Amino acid sequence: MLFSASAFAAPTPADTEPPQLNSSESANKDPAAKLNTIADCGLNEAAQQLALLIIQDPLQQRARLSCHPLLAQAAAEKAKVMAQKGIVNHYVGGLGANQRLRMLGYQLPPFYSGAIGNQVEAVAGGFSTAEDVWEAFKSSTAHRSHLLGELPFYQQQLHIGVGFHYKWSSPHVEYWTVYIAREAVAEDANVTCYDIGCIPP
Repeated sequence: MLFSASAFAAPTPADTEPPQLNSSESANKDPAAKLNTIADCGLNEAAQQLALLIIQDPLQQRARLSCHPLLAQAAAEKAKVMAQKGIVNHYVGGLGANQRLRMLGYQLPPFYSGAIGNQVEAVAGGFSTAEDVWEAFKSSTAHRSHLLGELPFYQQQLHIGVGFHYKWSSPHVEYWTVYIAREAVAEDANVTCYDIGCIPP
């Protein structure tokens, strides 16, 4: 059973301080904030179950997580690609996690790194239930800090989308992808990025 660290390439708060967002203002500007059905979190029941476990976990540090259909689509596509290739990896298909979301039209902050960057994705393979993969994610420090929002950088990520794909003939059989991210806001232009591949504001 394999899983790949979601925060491996993530900047720490010491590297990049996210802007302080007013949660009530950002909620009013956030088109996904009104999407509150679990169907917007995942395209199948397994994905929706994992999304609920993440959102409702008593250790979740975010006040809210909104299901975002674009992230659910991206997660479903990534899980399928991993199953087709038989690999659990952030770069399957030649795209980094941040780049994958940007190409689908999800506007990440400019200080999130570019081509091979990942501050948004957790992937796993070989776990047959949402409960099993959630326990595995939580046992990994890097995954847990991202998915439960244990660092200020991650606490500002308020959108979630989950993907699950089953392929019996593939080495890991079950493939899982979780995206937790946030879209760019005007304040992001004032943040200096020290990571490789940042997108100029």
